[in-house]
Amino acid sequence: MTTATEPARSPEETGPVPSPAPRRARIALLVALTFGAGVIDIVGFLGMHQVFTANMTGNIVLFGMAAGEGDAAELARCGVATLAFALGLLLGFRLAGRGDPARLWPPAVTRALAADLVLQLAFLAGWAATGARPEGAVLLGLIALSSAAMGVQTAAARTLAADGITTTFVTGTLTSMMGSLAIGSASSAGLRTAVIGGLAAGAAAGGALMHSAPLAAAALGPIIVALVIAAAFPLHRRPA
Repeated sequence: MTTATEPARSPEETGPVPSPAPRRARIALLVALTFGAGVIDIVGFLGMHQVFTANMTGNIVLFGMAAGEGDAAELARCGVATLAFALGLLLGFRLAGRGDPARLWPPAVTRALAADLVLQLAFLAGWAATGARPEGAVLLGLIALSSAAMGVQTAAARTLAADGITTTFVTGTLTSMMGSLAIGSASSAGLRTAVIGGLAAGAAAGGALMHSAPLAAAALGPIIVALVIAAAFPLHRRPA
């Protein structure tokens, strides 16, 4: 009894082998957004009386400390940042929708990032108008703009569901990486390291610029978002 050998399939029958390049491009864009978030958080911390506009975990800790010390001004700053971030998340998820698992980078995510860019540009305009030294009600308004922008950006990244990248905080990323290493799995370790390094590098760049050129520090965030939006258009039609 003879066994028939299955004929080789043509490229038309099997379909093209997907290139890893578009996936790498998506990762690079998300790491770039993480770098920008690091810059923006340092602008808030050093330029707006030690408030975080991207890292809400730190903000909530500062809020609790201010409550314990009876610091009403600090309570207002941290409270505004947290509320604005939450509203930014709501807006971002509304704009980005539920995502499209069939697409590498759904156009709705780019639409959400466009809203992020508008908020960051509004922040930059106010930052420049105050000479990078906002106070009083203007300070609270700028905190709200920056925090809302980071909320929108976080929602856009979460909608992509791309390897757990959030772009604005890395506690979960670090936890996942250490958990994987503990069980002997190095999957996505390089990506997670890049995300953590991107946030740290952004913070370093923001810190350096805040001491020498605070207007440039605030401008770096929207520049990065604009570049990411431009680079994302070719990914809209790519399958996931």
